[in-house]
Amino acid sequence: MKEVPMTRLDIHVHCDINDPEALQRLADQCRREGTIACLSGGLRYGGHDFLPNEEVIDICKRFSDCMVPLAKLDLWETADPAEVYHYAEKGVKGFKCIYPYYEYDHDIYMPVYEAAAKCGLPLLFHTGNYRPSPSDEIYRRPMLRNMNPITLDRIARSFQSLKIVMAHMGTRIFQDEASQYLKIHANLYADLGGSGQWFRMQAHDLAEMFKSDVAEVDVSMKNYRKLVLGTDAYVHAPEIMTMGAVYYMRLLRRIGVPNAIISEIMGRTVASWMNIELDNPEQ
Repeated sequence: MKEVPMTRLDIHVHCDINDPEALQRLADQCRREGTIACLSGGLRYGGHDFLPNEEVIDICKRFSDCMVPLAKLDLWETADPAEVYHYAEKGVKGFKCIYPYYEYDHDIYMPVYEAAAKCGLPLLFHTGNYRPSPSDEIYRRPMLRNMNPITLDRIARSFQSLKIVMAHMGTRIFQDEASQYLKIHANLYADLGGSGQWFRMQAHDLAEMFKSDVAEVDVSMKNYRKLVLGTDAYVHAPEIMTMGAVYYMRLLRRIGVPNAIISEIMGRTVASWMNIELDNPEQ
């Protein structure tokens, strides 16, 4: 198979199974499409769990040319900054946050974010919709409020060197307001992952949300630099990664986003945070 330049980086891929054949299929797809996948697992996702962080790290070591690990942080009734330093030493390239016991900006979690900022590692936060599960009857937590994009405002203000990504950009529930927060905070970014997002989001929707609030015509299209590639794919369903990348490209082309910005969106922005060197598309 002809070697394909690695020109993309997908920050949002779930490591849900440790099946050798499935992992090999994902690796083959990544190499075929020139994509590095950021895998995140972790426990306590509500009604289900993914692979433990340590297992995800081991998997990424086996496929180090096309997979890098993110560690899920356990934001529960207590949160330990030592967990951040532990996984940073293990070589993770960032952290995933989802299904918190309290709102993301609760006082108890702030030392965890401070530790991530000190380590220079980005945080990927699930924002917006979350399907009910049997665990909700046990914990009885206000999940949509806990994961509202507004809860990232305090975090972005408090740790301005910290790179923050709103997974799903708030979904349809909070999408319009989430796009406004991207314009406010220099360190706040978003992905458009999730098939529900793809079918809802049209070029004119994104163009309206990302238009300049001050310039009648913004030829720089700088607001689009706040997007990053994140498809919400799974090891058991790697085709989502392909579909998501195609969707991103179609959406951005229809809007007329310049190639240089598209290159940043499709991987170069996140790669720069993680000290990962991507190939040039011309190679």
